[in-house]
Amino acid sequence: MPTQSPSLASDGSVVVVDRTNRTETEEPLEYAFDELSTSVDSRGGSIDRVGYWTETDAETVLVVGRTDEQVVESLLDEPVSEPESVVFQWADTGPGTALVVAGSDTRGLVYALLELAERIDDGGLEALDATENLLETPDNEVRGVDRFVAGPQEDDWFFDDEFWHTFFDRLVRARFNRFVLITGFDTAYFTPPYPFLVDVPGYPDVRVSEVLDIDRDTHRERLRRIGELCHRYGLEFVFATWQQLPWRDDDESLVHGLPADEAAYADYCATGIRTIIEEFPIIDGVQLRVNFESGVGDRSTAETFWQEIVEGIAKAADEKREPLELDLRAKGLTDDMIRHAQETGVELTVSTKYWCESTGLPYHLTRMRRGELENLDDMNRHRRYSYSNLLEKPRTFDLLYRLWAAGTNRLFLWGDPDYARRFSHSTDLGDSRGFEVATPLCLKGGRFFVQRDRGGGWPLFDDPELRHYEWEDDRYWAWYLFFGRLGYSRDTDPDVWARAFRARFDDAATDVLAAYRSASKVLPLITAAHLTRHPMLVNWAELDTGGALFEVHNHNPALGDVTYASAEPSDPGLFYAIDEYVADVISEDLTHKYTPLQVARWLDQFATRATAAIDRAAETLETASGEFTATALDVRMIAELASYHASKTRAATALSHYEATDRTQSVQDAEVYMRRAIAAWKSLAERGDGTYHDDLVFALGAESTDCGTWGDRLEELHADLDELETMRTEADASRIDRPAGIVPKLDVDSSVSADHPRIELDVPTTCRAGTELPVDVRTDEFSEFDGMTLYYRRTNQAEGAFQSVEMESTAWGYHATIPAEDVTSEWDVLVYVATIDDGNTVLGPGLYHPSYPYPYRIVHSKTGSETI
Repeated sequence: MPTQSPSLASDGSVVVVDRTNRTETEEPLEYAFDELSTSVDSRGGSIDRVGYWTETDAETVLVVGRTDEQVVESLLDEPVSEPESVVFQWADTGPGTALVVAGSDTRGLVYALLELAERIDDGGLEALDATENLLETPDNEVRGVDRFVAGPQEDDWFFDDEFWHTFFDRLVRARFNRFVLITGFDTAYFTPPYPFLVDVPGYPDVRVSEVLDIDRDTHRERLRRIGELCHRYGLEFVFATWQQLPWRDDDESLVHGLPADEAAYADYCATGIRTIIEEFPIIDGVQLRVNFESGVGDRSTAETFWQEIVEGIAKAADEKREPLELDLRAKGLTDDMIRHAQETGVELTVSTKYWCESTGLPYHLTRMRRGELENLDDMNRHRRYSYSNLLEKPRTFDLLYRLWAAGTNRLFLWGDPDYARRFSHSTDLGDSRGFEVATPLCLKGGRFFVQRDRGGGWPLFDDPELRHYEWEDDRYWAWYLFFGRLGYSRDTDPDVWARAFRARFDDAATDVLAAYRSASKVLPLITAAHLTRHPMLVNWAELDTGGALFEVHNHNPALGDVTYASAEPSDPGLFYAIDEYVADVISEDLTHKYTPLQVARWLDQFATRATAAIDRAAETLETASGEFTATALDVRMIAELASYHASKTRAATALSHYEATDRTQSVQDAEVYMRRAIAAWKSLAERGDGTYHDDLVFALGAESTDCGTWGDRLEELHADLDELETMRTEADASRIDRPAGIVPKLDVDSSVSADHPRIELDVPTTCRAGTELPVDVRTDEFSEFDGMTLYYRRTNQAEGAFQSVEMESTAWGYHATIPAEDVTSEWDVLVYVATIDDGNTVLGPGLYHPSYPYPYRIVHSKTGSETI
């Protein structure tokens, strides 16, 4: 802004040159303008709208419009056409100066106006003059949020317009652009969805059970209203259906009169989805789960059924004469089904899970788990937990990554800008269109049972002092903010979230943010290194002990013979299972994976940092708000969970070593660390008792361990300790002088990055297919490693483990080449290097690298005709 220009609001009046030329029906812009007006009014100002700057005496004006509008375009330094772009630019109008606030389209302009409103909320009208030139364009075309509706226990928000206004306002402010309403997930409610919403032609006898006191018209009006509100805020509305029939034996259907014949049932469902699309033009896309949990077909596939459904959608799309996207979930999806869908002419997207059914680390799995790799002929397993073999080039369909949080994040607060930025980078893999994330509190209340509704509405907190919100979803504002804004632009100004924390925590904002960041690293690391059991219906990291040391003590019966030490990491390519690590230590054949002891140290560090930050924040605040008290509760509980897993990991490692070597020192170590683990879990349970609800029912509820509280798990922990005490007592004390156990008495601290000294990997970003790919490693002059290994794999997870090449020592570090036959035009190449330094695995780039967003580099392969 020219320094001599008068203030935009020198007298409290902000002159807006409105170049939107909008109609009364353009609701997203009306909403955004209203929000801007409210912010100006709250700061003691007012808005004076004019059509051109010659209509006012003000020397400095606010020009608002789309970038292709003639006047707006004339003021910009360069054309801006990228969809959903945001522009702030100071310009000379001749008689004065203008701050141009523009968007390349309606959605971009909505983002721009809301951003300006938030700046005024934070800094007053003076924030207008402090605005600097800015151009933002989206890094991900699709930024979606998934929300499940499991049953009538969720009526309090599902049927309340005020909830949806609040929810959609939060989404658009965070710059999400898609909302997905998911029906029929492991519940008879909306299974199938058709009779709940429409009369399906040709099937007059199909009806919903009278056990529900909500009729079809009410459901119809609710779906229509949700879609209308979604559009009012400028969001795409996607309707998703999961089960076509209840697939669990204990789940009685809520729908009567369904056709028994398979062919007739396929026709019913195809006609049903077509009717829904026709009667609800507000639907912008349809999402289908085509795996066996849909209730049709066998564990392999049901191609014929789904092909008929897709044909029904294609016919409805033709009749609609407007774009309609079809999203087919990768699990259970065959290549023939993809080809068939494309032949119908639908706009096809294939969506795949980002990291199993959990929130792992912000990169794609380096290797699928055993259950997938050993069953590649089963499409329900081949493509269920990551991108599998979907990245082969050229690809003829769009790809979308979906982050399932429910196996990890349901209750606790989360917010880490570093994670969200890395996640946003990683969704570029394979030229994906973007991502969707599942909401916190996913499947709260459990699924709806016809025979017994154990769910029902229950409060998140039993302590009313912690209910600082109108809607429970409100407390997860940071989750939406970080995934949304950094999913939109990885270069988002940190002041975007700094002002959000200032608004809530005043002078303690910086420390609360630091606590958020450290605490939010805990659960993803636990998930990556220790996925006790899958799917998420039997694994919940916030409430899961990780498995007992002895299988007979498992609180969770679904774990079977899985113990804490035998549990497989969710990324077995970069992380050791405990038993596997101990076996390799004993055989002196360590491979290049992060060890359990390294993970334990990192967890301790995160716990220490999170606790210290929230302690500083508590000292800063004279009076703790309900939100701060609830935030501090979660931070401390997450820190205690981290301390528990750090000690339990050491206990399990020592026990595994004892069972393999009979060394008394190791069983003594196991007992010591197990006592520490119990102390941490007991503290965690005591914090949760009387604050959180006394029966946390989620997902399957009573039919699994998706219920109860932390205190319910103490019996398992004490049983393990009793067993260790017995083993230690019976151990041969005369062997105490044998070499020490596997767990050091004092763990040596290591940096959060896990890679010190730093390894710098030099590898091209592109390569030509059929040529060798050179890889160099540069290390600092003080680094002395005993060799370096290059690891690489094409972007085809079905190939299993990375291949390896021993690197040659050079004057600057190490060198190796990837053979030409492994560089093909069909696949890009993933590359990382590794060594072992003082018993610790060191990877390059490694976790949390300051320059590279993931622990490997991606090399894009090109054909002979493509430019490198």
